Amino acid sequence: MTISFACYFLISKGELATGRPANVSVTSDETPVVGYSEFTLATCTASRSQPAAQVSWHLDTLTDSVKVLTNTVKHLDGTYTVTSSLIGSPTVEMNQQHVQCVVRHSTLKEDLEIDHTIVVHYPPQLVTVTPLENFFSAHGYQCEADANPAATHFSWHRMNQAMPDESINVEGNRLYFLKLTPDLSGLYICNASNEYGAGFGSLYWHKGEKMEDNHSEL
Repeated sequence: MTISFACYFLISKGELATGRPANVSVTSDETPVVGYSEFTLATCTASRSQPAAQVSWHLDTLTDSVKVLTNTVKHLDGTYTVTSSLIGSPTVEMNQQHVQCVVRHSTLKEDLEIDHTIVVHYPPQLVTVTPLENFFSAHGYQCEADANPAATHFSWHRMNQAMPDESINVEGNRLYFLKLTPDLSGLYICNASNEYGAGFGSLYWHKGEKMEDNHSEL
C-alpha cells in the first residue's frame, strides 16, 4: 500500500520560496507477519527535494516497540531522497496502530503530516464459542476467531466421541443441536484457521444447561 503526496507550497505576498519540493510517499511493501524477529513495518520517502527534507515519525504507543532507520541519498542533479523506515518485531498489538510520518522542508510553510495504519497478519489468537442470538431453542452456537486475515476455515469435533449426524448439524462456524438428549453431553471443539495457522475454542454442553465453558488455545 502506498500513500503519496506532492509537497507544493503557497507563497505569501512579498515572500520568496527557494528549493525544490519533495514527493512524499508512505509504503508497506510487504505485510508484516507475527513470528518474524524483525520486519520493516512502514517506510516514508521524501524524494527528489532540494535541500534534503527532514523526515521523522509520531509513533504514539509504538515508541518503545520500533526503531527508526533513516537514509539520505544525493542524486547527480543535486536533489536528495530521504527514506525513513520503522523496524520492529510484528505483534498482534501492533495491528491497526496509527503512526504519522512528519516531513519538514524549506518549501513548506508547516510540517507535512501523513497518517498511516500499521497492518499485521497473524493466525487465530482467541477463539470463542458463544450462543447464537435470536435462536429460539438457545442451542445453536457460533465459533469466532480473532485473526488477520479473518479465519476462512472452521471445523468441529467432539472430544473422544463421534459427532452424531442425526442429532447435530454443522454449518461452517455454527453448531446446532437438533435433539436435546443426555447422550449429546460432552466437550465440543471448534478449530478455526487462516493461512498462517489455527486456534481452538471449546464448548461443554450438558442437557438442560447452557454452555459451561469456552476458551481458546494456541
